[in-house]
Amino acid sequence: MEASLADRPFPLDFATLNPDTRPRRWLVLPEGFEAVADPDQASPVFALAPEALLDAFKTMALEQPRVALVQEGDGQVELVERSKLFRFPDYITAQAFAVEGGSALAIYSRAVIGYSDIGVNRKRIMAWLDALKTRLS
Repeated sequence: MEASLADRPFPLDFATLNPDTRPRRWLVLPEGFEAVADPDQASPVFALAPEALLDAFKTMALEQPRVALVQEGDGQVELVERSKLFRFPDYITAQAFAVEGGSALAIYSRAVIGYSDIGVNRKRIMAWLDALKTRLS
């Protein structure tokens, strides 16, 4: 059964986030970001203001197949990408933070169905960050 909005707090507090311990998520945080959780990957730094970076991220993500905006506000966006065959939802929440040299993203991408996502969230976010770097360079 799909998670309700009540099961997915929004906005997320990336500093206190306790990510799912099952291998079905990917967490990106800016380098040196003080958080309870250890990130799976550090965010690259982009030479943009945080608001412009988050907007560029959202625009790029919404150009991907099967991705839709769920909600946005308080400096965050929440997106959903559904799997091609079974339409299972993966939720992606992102926020941009000011850092030295510009801004960087915090991204939490997670499946809500199943124990493992066989690396889908990792692959998605790494590809999206690569696409964003290319678009903004």
